[in-house]
Amino acid sequence: MDLSLDVIGPLYGSVYLTPWYRLLGAKVGKGAEISTASFISPDLLSIGDESFIADSVSLGAPRVRDGMVTIGNNHIGKRSFIGNSAMLPPGAIIGNDCLIGCLSAPPANPADALRPGTSWMGSPAIFLPQRQHQSIFAVQTTFEPTSKLRVQRAVIEFVRVIMPSTAFIVLLSLMFSTLLLLRDYFDLWQTLLFFPALYIACGLAATAFTILAKWLLVWRYRACERPLWSTFVWRNELLNALHEHLAEPFLVGALTGTPFVCWYFRLLGAKIGRRVYMETTDFSEFDLARIGDDASLNADCTAQTHLFEDRVMKMSTIDIAAGAKVGAGTLVLYDTRMEQGAALGDLSLLMKGEVLPARTSWEGIPARRVKNDE
Repeated sequence: MDLSLDVIGPLYGSVYLTPWYRLLGAKVGKGAEISTASFISPDLLSIGDESFIADSVSLGAPRVRDGMVTIGNNHIGKRSFIGNSAMLPPGAIIGNDCLIGCLSAPPANPADALRPGTSWMGSPAIFLPQRQHQSIFAVQTTFEPTSKLRVQRAVIEFVRVIMPSTAFIVLLSLMFSTLLLLRDYFDLWQTLLFFPALYIACGLAATAFTILAKWLLVWRYRACERPLWSTFVWRNELLNALHEHLAEPFLVGALTGTPFVCWYFRLLGAKIGRRVYMETTDFSEFDLARIGDDASLNADCTAQTHLFEDRVMKMSTIDIAAGAKVGAGTLVLYDTRMEQGAALGDLSLLMKGEVLPARTSWEGIPARRVKNDE
């Protein structure tokens, strides 16, 4: 299952994932949306109608303790939302119309998680008495799409599924064909000397293809809201598939921690200052990310410039000022600003709409100010 996230990664988040999950033994309701979920035990998983599982959610990862492995049933009710990087332990049962926030766990009391219409955020989870709902989009573009929209999505997502792997195979085939041609004119060891240059050329071609696709498919991102069943969302997911499953494995992933990765994201539209340290490639709506001089983005942190809420994709900016630091594994949500020299610790969550004052330190899920930061 972990390997599938790499080999058939573009399948996740598409209409073609649900049939595969059902063949594995999972019980998936009508209209459920599943992105890059991990650690599932398929026969023990059930997801209710019209629920939404966001990126990197852990669904029932086995618990190992004192030489024992524990697994358990995981059930998610109807129209519930499990946010990015949330963690549902074995045996977790979530009620109908519930929300488990990004990088969060269910409430410690199982009865609380069963209460319909409740929202929970953090680790340990805290109850959110109210959250923002949307009503500006018709139900035909969120929960009850028309037949025309279903066909359009199936076509676009078919291209999304096959395009990254097709481009990957074409580039590798060209590289090895070139090596075979060179072998006719050079000894084996001389031919092998061409390999690094040819691989870099293919990697540059993969990144150039992704950059070109961004400007053709989307042009520039702007703060806005779009319903799930819209061509903008599907074009955006196609671009993300090329970024994550073509450019990144071919070349960009090897560039993290070097100045060259910043060049790539600048060409995609991100506003990145000088001497920025980036050990992550987890960006999506590139034009909405603004990173100042000398900022540091540590390993596997995420600048989450969008979220899906109530089947609506909401996008806005993230401002990381000069000298600011984002810790490893940390998630920064949109509509936020880290002022000059602010520090956000490892495995932390910066909530929407928050501003971290200059030269202060924060950590936790959600982030709280560190008392001795001064």
